Amino acid sequence: MNKFHEIISNPSFVCPPKILKSIVQVDVDYVDFDGSIHAGIIEVNAELAGDIRRFFAEAMRLRFPINQVAPASKCRWNDDLLMVENVSSGFNYRLIAGADLPSLHSYGFAIDINPVQNPYIRYTPEGIITKPEGAVWNPEVPGTLSADHYLVEFFKGIGWDWGGNWSPESGRVDYQHFQKNIV
Repeated sequence: MNKFHEIISNPSFVCPPKILKSIVQVDVDYVDFDGSIHAGIIEVNAELAGDIRRFFAEAMRLRFPINQVAPASKCRWNDDLLMVENVSSGFNYRLIAGADLPSLHSYGFAIDINPVQNPYIRYTPEGIITKPEGAVWNPEVPGTLSADHYLVEFFKGIGWDWGGNWSPESGRVDYQHFQKNIV
């Protein structure tokens, strides 16, 4: 177990203040699956706030349905619960699923969109693990992202990577996940 895993596995862990100071709440509007407009909050690194506003403005323009947008604290920072409840979120101080390394979510450099329609799929020697359990990726279903979807192309065009482009050979495909490496 590495030092980060020891820290984050401790129930009393606290995100380092330096990281917290870089996180901002971005107010966004979105359309749900019934066509109703809602206001949500997504937390990201301050450097990415403009990109996030643009992404959600494009999603609204397209009337791309999003189940809900909320800070990860809505689900007590539990990534599995965020996925089951189909919450689109950003900052979440946690490990990469299946690894002992901090996720880019830990720094506010990643967001997830519609986890139920865009599941995380991990390939292990024991078999395939899909999260949330029972989710099926089908690009024909509203709210689902695909390589040729306008929102994926839009985000990639402004420097973001999409987890749906990862391959089974990498050990995972993450259709809900976008990240931006800022160094």
